[in-house]
Amino acid sequence: MALPELTRTLDDDFVNTWYEIRADVIDNVNESTVFNLALREFGCYVPQVGGEYVTRTIGYGTKSTQPFVRGSVLSQSVPKLDTLAMWEWRYFLVDVNRTLIDDAKNSGPSKIKDYLTRRLGAARDAIVADTETYLHRWGTYTAAPVYPNGLYDIVSCETAQTAASGGTDADTQMSGTANGGINKTNKWWRNWFADSDSAEVIADREAAATVAPYSLNLVPDMRHFFNLINAQQAAPNFILMDQAIYEAYEDEVGDRQQIVRMDFTEKAADLGFVSLTFKGAPLTYSAKLAGTKHIFMLNMNDIEIVYDPEVWYDMTDWMYTPNQLERVAYIAMMTTGLITAEPRRHGVMEYAS
Repeated sequence: MALPELTRTLDDDFVNTWYEIRADVIDNVNESTVFNLALREFGCYVPQVGGEYVTRTIGYGTKSTQPFVRGSVLSQSVPKLDTLAMWEWRYFLVDVNRTLIDDAKNSGPSKIKDYLTRRLGAARDAIVADTETYLHRWGTYTAAPVYPNGLYDIVSCETAQTAASGGTDADTQMSGTANGGINKTNKWWRNWFADSDSAEVIADREAAATVAPYSLNLVPDMRHFFNLINAQQAAPNFILMDQAIYEAYEDEVGDRQQIVRMDFTEKAADLGFVSLTFKGAPLTYSAKLAGTKHIFMLNMNDIEIVYDPEVWYDMTDWMYTPNQLERVAYIAMMTTGLITAEPRRHGVMEYAS
């Protein structure tokens, strides 16, 4: 087989093999951690083809009634009711590398399948590992490039994030615009939080009292915080936490834990993920939150991952490195990462480490 023909054959084999396993790779990503699984099972993936931005209309203003009697002078008000939240697209990719030497060595029928499997398998493993990391950190943890929005972008802590969640320069609960470009100096654009490190009480979106050390009063603190977020309107339906706090919760509830069967908990168990429940919501832990002492109470009905189905685990053409025999193709993804149009439906409890 002539070299140009060999190269074209392997080009096609790589691309065809990738698209044969692409669906399995997406499933591997969605089942790689319990949080990824929750995002899939709660229907958080939302497609959008193209567009300069991803936008959502945010209602924040209110009207009020007025009493009247005969002869009353009536007033009118025209408050601003809506604004627009905008999220920029984020892009990430993984490279697949080849060289003429390796192509030639692995061109025989007994070698080519292993060759394809090794190179594409390495790309798949990188996507699985890095996607998990992106979802558990701040998207803006470095100046450039900007990563997809993560959990700490939509449910911010009171203070700057720890190294475990990706650096030192992203939004806090009180300020910043990572989620939708709206500044969190607007109290209606804040998530709930409770903090065990400080006696400070902030007027909006903080628990009425700071939480005690989790070894002392975990379940009552969680109950109070859950009810604040719920506000008899929309309760959190997924709770994610640090492993140490998860184990403290196991110790505290012991044999009193109710077994609640639902589609998510059954699928999580089938995949080997451990989970409990709290007020009917699945409760579990993530290794990516290790050492943070954080408890996230989330309403998954108000969380989205917007992605472009035209650039979603898709493979580019093969490109030569100038003046060399090495070639590279890229598997690219286009997404916002995590977004929410209802920060008030989520909260984070911050325990002292």
